[in-house]
Amino acid sequence: MVDIGHYISAQRIARKISMRKLAELARLSHTEIYRLENGERKHPSPCVLKAIALALDLSYNELMKVAGYLEDSSPNAEFSQHIDCGDLSKDEIEEVERFIEYLRYKRTKAQQDIV
Repeated sequence: MVDIGHYISAQRIARKISMRKLAELARLSHTEIYRLENGERKHPSPCVLKAIALALDLSYNELMKVAGYLEDSSPNAEFSQHIDCGDLSKDEIEEVERFIEYLRYKRTKAQQDIV
C-alpha cells in the first residue's frame, strides 16, 4: 500500500509544484502539506484530501483510496439499486458512497482506539 504522504509528494513533484504553491492552490497551510508529505500527519480529513485533489487535478476517489478511506472494490457500488436515487447525478451517488465509506472508516477507527 502506498503511503498517502509519498503519493501526494510524488504527484506534486511530477507537476513541478512546490509545497508552498500546493498549499496556496489547496488553500491549506504549507505546514499541513509538509506534515502530510513527511508522514507526520497520517490521516488527513476527506476535506483536506478534496482540496489537494482539486489543486493537483487528481481523482478524489483515488486519493481517498490511497489514504485508506475507500477500498478498491467498494461494497456500496450497487447501493443505488436498492435505494431510490433516480433524482441524483452519478457524481452525487459517488459522493454518498464515499461518505458511507468514511463513516465505516470512522467507526472502525473508533473501535481500534477503544482496544
